Amino acid sequence: MQLWKLTPLDLSAPNWEASTHKGPVIVRAPDEFAARDAANGKFSRAANKQPIGDTVRHPPWRHASLVNAVTIDDERFEVEGPTEVLDPDC
Repeated sequence: MQLWKLTPLDLSAPNWEASTHKGPVIVRAPDEFAARDAANGKFSRAANKQPIGDTVRHPPWRHASLVNAVTIDDERFEVEGPTEVLDPDC
């Protein structure tokens, strides 16, 4: 497994309304897609529809334009284990 750091890029984007967390995230995962999926699963929440156009907000974690994803080395976290959001651990 690898450690991934997911970092928000544009917190003013409306899709952040669909996330309970808006800060950096450390994820243990085999690849970027799995890391983004884990963050999406942990932090997604239903968001209200816009009154104009009924635009539904989608959690931003899977969108490269809203969240940067890079592999990291960080001795605080174990690389062995299942795909999991490691930080924050809420």
